Amino acid sequence: MTNAIDIQKLQKLKDDLPYFARNFLKIKTKNEGLILFNMSNIQLDAHFRIQERKKQGKPCKIVFLKSRQVGMSTYTESRFISNILFRKAKNAFVLADKSDSAKNIFAMTKRYYEHLPEALKIPLKADSTEQLVFETDSSFRVGTAGSKSVGRSMTINYFHGSEVAFWANANDIVSGMLQTIPDNLESELILESTANGTSGEGAYFYNMVQSGLDKNSDFMTLFYAWYQQNEYRRPVPEGFVLDEEEKELQVLYNLDLEQLAWRRAKLLSDFKGREHLFKQEYPATIQEAFITTSNALIPLNYIEMSKKNFGINGEGMPVIIGIDPARSSDRTIITIRQGRVVQKFYKFEKMDNVRLAGIVMRLIQSIKPARVFIDYGHGTGVYDILISQGISIIELVQFGSGAYDNKKYMNRRAEMYDKMRSWYMQEGGVYIKDHEFIEEFVRDISIIPDLKVSDSTGRFALEKKEKIVQGTEINSTDFADSLALTFASPVAYTPSEFGYEANQIQTVNRNWQQRL
Repeated sequence: MTNAIDIQKLQKLKDDLPYFARNFLKIKTKNEGLILFNMSNIQLDAHFRIQERKKQGKPCKIVFLKSRQVGMSTYTESRFISNILFRKAKNAFVLADKSDSAKNIFAMTKRYYEHLPEALKIPLKADSTEQLVFETDSSFRVGTAGSKSVGRSMTINYFHGSEVAFWANANDIVSGMLQTIPDNLESELILESTANGTSGEGAYFYNMVQSGLDKNSDFMTLFYAWYQQNEYRRPVPEGFVLDEEEKELQVLYNLDLEQLAWRRAKLLSDFKGREHLFKQEYPATIQEAFITTSNALIPLNYIEMSKKNFGINGEGMPVIIGIDPARSSDRTIITIRQGRVVQKFYKFEKMDNVRLAGIVMRLIQSIKPARVFIDYGHGTGVYDILISQGISIIELVQFGSGAYDNKKYMNRRAEMYDKMRSWYMQEGGVYIKDHEFIEEFVRDISIIPDLKVSDSTGRFALEKKEKIVQGTEINSTDFADSLALTFASPVAYTPSEFGYEANQIQTVNRNWQQRL
């Protein structure tokens, strides 16, 4: 900072963070690009409550339990960069749940610094991908939670733990951090996160939230419900009528129709009706934030209905084949789906690549599918044989690979299963036409748990297969995996392209039942 700046004139910038932010700190937005940081209603409320606590001589140890995307990291880093600029020999450290989050936080803070007026910029002694070190001996650093000893060699004046509920060893990490933070009223410790249940990785943050609700605690819990965010509203569509639950919420939380329209749209689009996951990500109360559930992916009533929906047919829709080849103790399962109808299951207890490739080749020649999806895990040999024979409609699918919508799903497996769930629960239902293996299929599909929020970005994941089958009499959910594979990729299809006739698959089923 140059000598040309009168320190007295900087007093307002030092003491009034909202003023400093809206005049000098820039943030990057999706639609408007770089703009000055004008704090939201929630960020302002948090700021004034923290400042009031400090005026009362209480330690700045804050636990933020938040709805998703309310800008707590944006606020916290603006607070820390301000502290560093106007104080000498102070160190700020941010510990995030994963490296991508740490990089994003560092980029945001570096952006604050780079877009300051030159007169406010303190020269840097060091500038790397993880730290800014100033000539005033102050610094800003980021790291990733993963080691119990991370950060213990530093003296930290301002510490921000980001998405603490998703840290492994959170208790050990924070306990170690506390030893590096001077025990005075200037030090600041801010732990923020969305909820991640009350046990496992989420247990420490849950306990800290509860501790911060005690008026005698050194910590203070700040919670903001989704409806307190001014941006969470949308225009009310024509014909919008509240259901009974929405009427109760309207009265309970004094919600207007634009807020309820936003809630309904968010619930249906992002969460596909999973209210328990909406409540975890966008809670109305602290209790809602920690709700967990073991609901099945497909509710039982939809499974039962799919066995009896005789009036549904797949005529005119693409035929898609999903193949889950056998592992060491699994079954090889082939599923043939046409639109809303599972036309046929094939099950083989023993199988080899050459035989399976021959079976698939004959199915392709007979029923002219639009696409054939095969599990990468044990399907590469079959795939190679079919490709060598000029088959171009087959696709290897790696369950653990990245999803098409990688901002929503942890991997392709979660994405496929969620699309299968939407298919199963669509208006009018679906029909499992082939009843030969219906009980085995129902047994598989019934034990698949619903998706869960897997990380701090809110992406969905499906429980590992080993854990799903634990305690059951089966080794693998092969029937469910085979059906899920039919949703592996979007299929563009015109029946006439393949000369397909709607009644052809029925004849093929009868023939193959005798020949396989």
